[in-house]
Amino acid sequence: MAARDAGLSDREILDATYICAGFNIITRIADALGFKIPSQERFSRAAKLLVIFGYRRLSGYWTGGVYNRRVDLMLMGTSVVLNQTTFDPQALDPPTFDPYDRKLARLRNAVLSGPGSLSPALRQAISAGREPAGALGAYVKKVAEHAYLVSDEDIAELHQSDYTDDQIFEATVSAALGAGLFRLECVLRALRSKATKDHVR
Repeated sequence: MAARDAGLSDREILDATYICAGFNIITRIADALGFKIPSQERFSRAAKLLVIFGYRRLSGYWTGGVYNRRVDLMLMGTSVVLNQTTFDPQALDPPTFDPYDRKLARLRNAVLSGPGSLSPALRQAISAGREPAGALGAYVKKVAEHAYLVSDEDIAELHQSDYTDDQIFEATVSAALGAGLFRLECVLRALRSKATKDHVR
């Protein structure tokens, strides 16, 4: 793996992958639904905060303005597991291998199994890349593959097919989540495979 050859640890690769997967999901939703893009000034201010505090402190680890030290210790512990030299097959299974696995499971459940206007079965099928028939199938395929090409006409066609705004939103999020999770799983699979090959040597 080129990232390893460049000197990155498994934990650093994993962190970077989650950041990329998160942006992959968010940008697909934003492109498909035409979210308003913040001004360059706001982007610059946000970038300065990231440089000062980092992703960890700006992504939910602050509780009521007080840094959650227990979370930091937990992440440090999982980092040791990821960088250990001895091979333990159990260490490659979530949630030990992937310290974010539980949060990801909650996200999957909320989007694909929680209450919604579309049935859980349909949301899960969309996320897995199994497009439904008709206008909705064409729409979610476009969201997953080329979200920036979604147009007002696509949304109008869904409305004409009697899909509500809530259903369109849920279909969009399900398709975007599936696309992001596919890319995340590719990296997780590569990390597990490399760890297994290193052990065999």
